[in-house]
Amino acid sequence: MIEARMASADSGFITRPLEAPGFSGYLAQGGHKRRDPLAPPVERESRVAVPMREIVCYECGKTCSIPAAALSASCSHCSAHLNTDNITVKPGTRHLRVRTLGDVRIPSSVELSGLDVICHHLHMAGRVNGTLRATGNVTLAGHATVSGKLVADELIVQRGAKVEMQSGISVEHADVHGAFSGRLYARDSVHIYPGGKLNGPCCTPYLQIDPGGRHIGARETPDSSL
Repeated sequence: MIEARMASADSGFITRPLEAPGFSGYLAQGGHKRRDPLAPPVERESRVAVPMREIVCYECGKTCSIPAAALSASCSHCSAHLNTDNITVKPGTRHLRVRTLGDVRIPSSVELSGLDVICHHLHMAGRVNGTLRATGNVTLAGHATVSGKLVADELIVQRGAKVEMQSGISVEHADVHGAFSGRLYARDSVHIYPGGKLNGPCCTPYLQIDPGGRHIGARETPDSSL
């Protein structure tokens, strides 16, 4: 141990450890290290909070949390590997099974049969036969046509769209700004805006039709199913 002598007015000399550059605050004693009581306290490294988001696993259907910026993830319930990419379905694609926690876009140039999609938000303007499931919103634009099953949290029919749903759709809420043909089942409500047109049976506990909006078809009871 390095020691430095210091003058004292009462007695000859006293000694204390010399604080050298890079001193770690630990002293060697009998082959072991002990904390020097005169050393400054060691600051503990603070942990940085990682932003998280909740997702619905498309394999087991359960909710879990993953880092918000994750490029991929694993379900904490079933350990399934989960894709988080945003995907655009291309015309003539052979990959008809799409599974992602991200969003899926189906352009107007796409015409596919047998498409099976599970995603967060779905934006569709093409013509598809298959099963489409979104844990978020489905936005229908252009001349979108769906033959099969379409399930989502919220439906948005864009202004100017002419949409045909041959098998109907099941959602929590629907906003109709354009023309929608098919059976619409909403567990919460349906809102038809000015210029919007719903042509087909509507099953919802609450239907709001603004001036300039139209509904042509039967109003069904909320316990009806597709």
